[in-house]
Amino acid sequence: MKKILSLAALVAWLSAMAVFAGAVSTNPAAPLATWIVTNSIPATNEIGFVDFLNEVAVGNLDYAAQRYNVDIAKAAVAIAREFPNPNLNLGDGRDLRFHGAQALPEPASVGIDQTIEYFGKRKWRIRTADQAYHAAAATLEDFLRNLKLDASEAFVTALAAQRTLEQQRKTTDYINQLVATQKHRFDAGDIAETDLTQSRVDELQSESDLLNAENEAQTAQLALSTFLGRNRGQTTFILRGKLELEPETLDLRQLVANALENRPDLVALRHARDSAQSGVRLAKASRAPDVDVGVNYSYTTASENDIAPAPHDSMLGVSLSLPLPLWSRNKAEIQTAQFTTAQTEKMLQSAELKAEVQVRQAFTTYLLMQDRVKKFQTELLKGADDVLAAKRFSYEHGNSTLDDLLMAQSADNDVHQAYNGALADAAKALFELDRASGQWSAKF
Repeated sequence: MKKILSLAALVAWLSAMAVFAGAVSTNPAAPLATWIVTNSIPATNEIGFVDFLNEVAVGNLDYAAQRYNVDIAKAAVAIAREFPNPNLNLGDGRDLRFHGAQALPEPASVGIDQTIEYFGKRKWRIRTADQAYHAAAATLEDFLRNLKLDASEAFVTALAAQRTLEQQRKTTDYINQLVATQKHRFDAGDIAETDLTQSRVDELQSESDLLNAENEAQTAQLALSTFLGRNRGQTTFILRGKLELEPETLDLRQLVANALENRPDLVALRHARDSAQSGVRLAKASRAPDVDVGVNYSYTTASENDIAPAPHDSMLGVSLSLPLPLWSRNKAEIQTAQFTTAQTEKMLQSAELKAEVQVRQAFTTYLLMQDRVKKFQTELLKGADDVLAAKRFSYEHGNSTLDDLLMAQSADNDVHQAYNGALADAAKALFELDRASGQWSAKF
């Protein structure tokens, strides 16, 4: 009977454990119950270019994460400045054969020893860490610079999409008015049903284009939230600003010189090279062994043992310990540090060459984009608007066909949208020139 009860208890216990395990989780990748996930707050915000970039610098989560690299490098400098800790040595002995007055002398000791580093190790260790810290700071500056340029391009894309949407709304509104007028004219017998049907087809096409423009504008606006803080995910932005930028008078030679001297990524590579060079000096200094210097005090109790009596005794000792560099002279570490220095030097030379080429490419693209914008401003926009105005007047007075009017309206709409794209491309070309040259000249 007891065995049956024991078996039943075992089955119940196993069942309870299975239920508990199922309640905890059967999927090790499942979210923990302690995790708290909150959605962002819906909002509508009117924002300009400068305010947007300021918020990027303050609230961007990737930048906030990157800043810890500088803090870590700064902590490494503090670690490099520290001295080795001393060691406290305690000792005690007990006679396990004799006891009481017959016990043999029992020693007790206390001592302390300190590692003395070879001259130069701490100096070069600190310098290596400090140069790595400056490299981390320059890398962070380069991250922020590229982040702001990426955010600027996203802002320009959203602003151009917003302008294109406004242009498409104007076109759709006109065609809607045209269809209403065509209906009245058809009812009055002034036009054939074919003209009314054709205008309605163009109306549907224009409304479809309007929906696409609304989708592109909303998508571009939502993309701005990825550059901001946690609560910006559902923000609807109303952008302030204009795409027309004043042409910059730039000197290619000065741009190249500024890039090679001031670009943060190149500055970071120079600090990394200097840190590697200091690492070579540190590896060479590490060939000399460290010395351990110690002071020890020992006390031995008195003994009345019949065979080996002894009085109590105390002793003060000094110790000196150092390894003998017979098998290892840090040769491999020195070679590794030298190879690292040579590698960073080549990386710097390659980055400088690429930077110069990038400046020249970006400069050429910027000039071409400026010429493209000028063609729109001096010829295409006015020409398309004049043709559209003439076709509207001509159609209203019965001197042109509906096809001519709709073609002129479509061409004018395409020219204005292409102009918005050209302005956005010119602004982005300026951003890329800033990215390559290491300067900041864009203003909206």
